[in-house]
Order: sequence, then C-alpha cells, then structure tokens
Amino acid sequence: MSILNADIAHILINDLLPNNGGPPSELLNFASTSRSFRESCLPYLFSEVRWPHKSKADKDSGLHFFPEGLWPYIRHFRLEWFDEWTEPTRLKWGVMDNDGNYVPRDLTKFILAIEKMPKLSKVTLSCPFVIPRSFFQSLGRSQSLNAITFIDTPLMGITSISAVQLKQISLTPVGQILRIGDGPTEPRFSDITYIMRDWRRKYRSQANWRQVVETQATAQFARMHAPHLTRLELSGNICSLTALSRLDWPLLETFVLTGHAPVTQPYESPVHVQLFGALVRMEALQDLRLLFAQSRAQEFHVLGRDDPPDPAHTAKLATLTNFAISNACKLDGIFNYMSSLERLAILAIEDLPRWPIALAQAEVDRVLADVAASGCGLTHLRIIVEDKLMPDVCCSITANCPHLQTLEIERCGYHDGKSVSSWQEFVAALSPLSALRDLRICMQFPEYDDVDELESWRTVRMEYANALAKGLKRLGKVGFEYRKRAGTHRYQDAWLDFQISRGTGGAVELYQLPAMWYRFPEVWESSRSPF
Repeated sequence: MSILNADIAHILINDLLPNNGGPPSELLNFASTSRSFRESCLPYLFSEVRWPHKSKADKDSGLHFFPEGLWPYIRHFRLEWFDEWTEPTRLKWGVMDNDGNYVPRDLTKFILAIEKMPKLSKVTLSCPFVIPRSFFQSLGRSQSLNAITFIDTPLMGITSISAVQLKQISLTPVGQILRIGDGPTEPRFSDITYIMRDWRRKYRSQANWRQVVETQATAQFARMHAPHLTRLELSGNICSLTALSRLDWPLLETFVLTGHAPVTQPYESPVHVQLFGALVRMEALQDLRLLFAQSRAQEFHVLGRDDPPDPAHTAKLATLTNFAISNACKLDGIFNYMSSLERLAILAIEDLPRWPIALAQAEVDRVLADVAASGCGLTHLRIIVEDKLMPDVCCSITANCPHLQTLEIERCGYHDGKSVSSWQEFVAALSPLSALRDLRICMQFPEYDDVDELESWRTVRMEYANALAKGLKRLGKVGFEYRKRAGTHRYQDAWLDFQISRGTGGAVELYQLPAMWYRFPEVWESSRSPF
C-alpha cells in the first residue's frame, strides 16, 4: 500500500472528498492509514480551513494557529470569530478599547501568516468587530488572493485592501439574514442570543450612520477592483447604483444584488434606470441575480412603469443567459424579452424570522407564458411555489419549456397530506421533456409520523423515485421534498435525493444522496449541507 500508484491515490482521494459525496471523516481516516497517504491528503484536508477553534487555545499562548508546515496548502481561509467572546461579561481572547469596542488579541497570528500562504486565493470573514487596518493591508500584500467575502462583518476600512487584484467580491451588512422559501438556514440565526448580542445591538443603534459610511466604502472598494472583477455580490442596503454606473466592468460575468432593493432620493433617477445604467457598462455579463427580500413597500419594477419599456433596457435583458429573481420584484413583462435565457430561478425570499409568500399557480402560468414568448431555449428551471403542486403545473412547464434538462419545483412550507394526484399523472405530464436529467419535485405524499422507526416517509419516496425512474427513461437524478425537524419545535423544507443507475433490461437501482443545500446567494449548484 505504501507504493500505491500516485494516480490511483488521487482517484481515491477525489472520491472521498465531501463535495463528491463522501462523509468528511472518510478522507481523514484514509489519511491516517500511512505517512504517504497523509502527505497525499494534506493538500485536500487543509485546502479550506476555519479559525479560531474554541478547543485549541491556552492561557499562556492564547489561540493556537495552524502550524507553518500547513500554510502552503491553505487556499480558502474562513475567519469566523465567535460572538460570545465579545460579550462584556464573557470577554475572551480580546479587550475593550476606550470606546467600548472589542479588539481581538490574537488576530496578529493570521496577519503574519498571510504572506507565507502562497496558494491563499479566498478569505471569508465573519467577525463581530471592526477589523484592524493592519489586517486589510496584509491581505493587500498577498500575491495569490483573488476573492473575499464579508458575512455579518463591519465593512469599515476595506479600502485598505488595495494592492491585490481581486476577481470576486461579496459584501453584505451586519444583520442581513434572509430566508429562501422555508428551506435550511444556519442554526445560529434562529437563536435569540444571535439578535441580542451586545455588539450587534450597538451596531443597530447606529444603523443610519453606518449605512452611509459602508455605502461609500463599498462604492470606493468596487471602483478600485472593477477592472479585474468577474463576480460581484452586493447587498442593496449598501449599494449605490449611481456609483456603479460610472464605472466600466470589462470582465464582470456575474452580478448579484441581495438584501433590499436600493432606495433612491427624489432628486435621483428611478432605481431601474440606475440599475440598467450599471448593467450596460457590464459588457461580459451573463448571470444576473436580483435576490431581494419581500417588502411591505411596492414591488421592485425591473423595467420601471414605462409602457413600452426603454429599448436599451430590454436589449440588455436579451443578452443574459442566466437570470435569478425573487418575487419581491414585479415579474410580469420581463421574461418575454430574454431570448438568450438558458437558466432561470424564481425564488421567494424574506427577512428572517418572517416567512415569504411564493408564487401562486396563476402567477406561475403568466411567467411561463412570457418565457415561451421569448423563444429562448431554457434548459434549467428552479421555482418556488405557494400552492400544492398539481400535474397541470407540470403540463404548463412542459408546454412552455420543452428543452429542460434540470427542473426543480419547491413548495414554500411543504407539508404531507392526502394526495389527489397519482405518480402516473406526473409522469404523463413530464414525459414530453425528452432531455430531462435532473428532477426535484414537491409531490404530495401521505402523512407519516417523523419519528416512525420504519421511516415510512422515506420508503414511500423511494418507491415513487423508482416509479419515476422507470417512467422517465433518461432521468439520472430525482428528489422529493419533505418536512425536516430542525429543532425541538421547528421544521424546515428539505430534499431527499436519489441517484439513478440503469442496468440492462430496464433494471433500475437507486442510491440515496447526501443532504444538499444552496449556500446563498448560489442558486444553480447545490453543495453538501453542513447541518
């Protein structure tokens, strides 16, 4: 085993990687087999790391950092500081300055290591404090860094990341927590202590001032890196579309707006005019995502209220191949201009802890009619609906989107109950989709007790998966929605997915896949759920 061919070892490691379906522990067990296997596995085990760790610290040396021998393997560093360490009554691994702000003590260990991490390409920050300028300056001196993400972290000082040429930027303000449908969210967001942390309450008390400061910082940061960016994710809460429209974005392929739709002043141009003012400067743009949370205010009109809309705006829509939008936006009259569309996602999004309201069947029918009118060859459709799924909806999808290869229909707030439609009706409705490979569907199933030891809810879904696999001959993967217990009194929507293996004579075998989720704002490719 010690002289196992390097190519074979690479294949084994690749199959054991968590993102290829293997449990995280399996690769670690494989690395423990021998010294040569350990050396082969180190670049994979430590390509993405998180720091600090509660269990790896002592009073004398403070927080333990990764040994220097591992630094060359690190590609993605997640700096995720624990909220509770900043509480005045539970202060840990830091001090309070004269203004009552938490200052971390051991962050210098990462600062000094950054320039010695030759493969560091991405840094994700989730820090309950204002990050010191020295840290940003150290990031700017990195020779390999090309992506940075801020999650629940103050944005002051980000313009100090100046020398490095970033290709991907993701900026969201403190406290932005969105619920997509009624699917999985990070458990900490459902904990009342998350909202009540002292530093977060202090941040909210200065919300207006911080929004002005962070919007200006975001605009300046974007201007510094615009020539090199290929992907930009911004919250509408801290986004100045006017500032973006003054810049050229020669390489930008993906533009994502989250949070709430930007608000304009009476003396400014309407929001949709500012939006397209920025979009027309993005000549390479292929993927646009308007993932706003629903608001009690009026819907966001992507094309404004002009009838007919501005030809320059509709011409830009016609160039997009990927488009994701929430139903916080006015959906009527958009899709019929999108003649190049290949992938479409229509989501229901709301601020946690509220629940979003998804599309009713009549709205779905109107959207599908617009898609058909565009003449596009849509191959990927993901949609969240409010009503119980009926075969009629599948028939409408089939008629209007005949080239689909991937179809996902999710019900917001799924629940089991007596089904009024058989699986044969769904097969009949979907069978005209001759190219369909991946299917996720929110079919109604009988109601079973979720603590049933026989797991009847799982068994019946496997039976239906087998039936759909036999009825839809080219299907390679099928999933069914179910209601998953997420706490003592909480449930959330989840998917039970199966890989389909086809043998001779029409034989079908099913393999249950690991639980998957979409890490927001990703909408096209799911990844293994960490929960």
